[in-house]
Amino acid sequence: MINITDIACESYKEDLRSYDNPEYVIRYPKYDWRMSYIAYDAMLKTLTKYRNLNQPDTDYETFDKKNNIEVISLVNEFNKKYSIYLISDEQYGGKIFHIKGLARIYYAIIKLNLC
Repeated sequence: MINITDIACESYKEDLRSYDNPEYVIRYPKYDWRMSYIAYDAMLKTLTKYRNLNQPDTDYETFDKKNNIEVISLVNEFNKKYSIYLISDEQYGGKIFHIKGLARIYYAIIKLNLC
């Protein structure tokens, strides 16, 4: 299992910034659009009841926020409470998710127990 939480969340935040400003240049050196999508998908499955692409058109509407800056704050909170691990489907006995259309990309969401 590989912890991809930071890369996924930072990549997703870069995408959110670019949605508001078409001239925005992505600055995060480890940016990966697939990781961004995994963060979005993990948040969608964990924080909403939307499934199968039935969510609203914008990310901020999907997460019941007023703008993408609020979604970025939500991503930061998600990053504190959950970990996302890239796994093979045989590695983990818990609930795993598959990104449709992306061959062999499976991930697990693990809620952190903070004392």
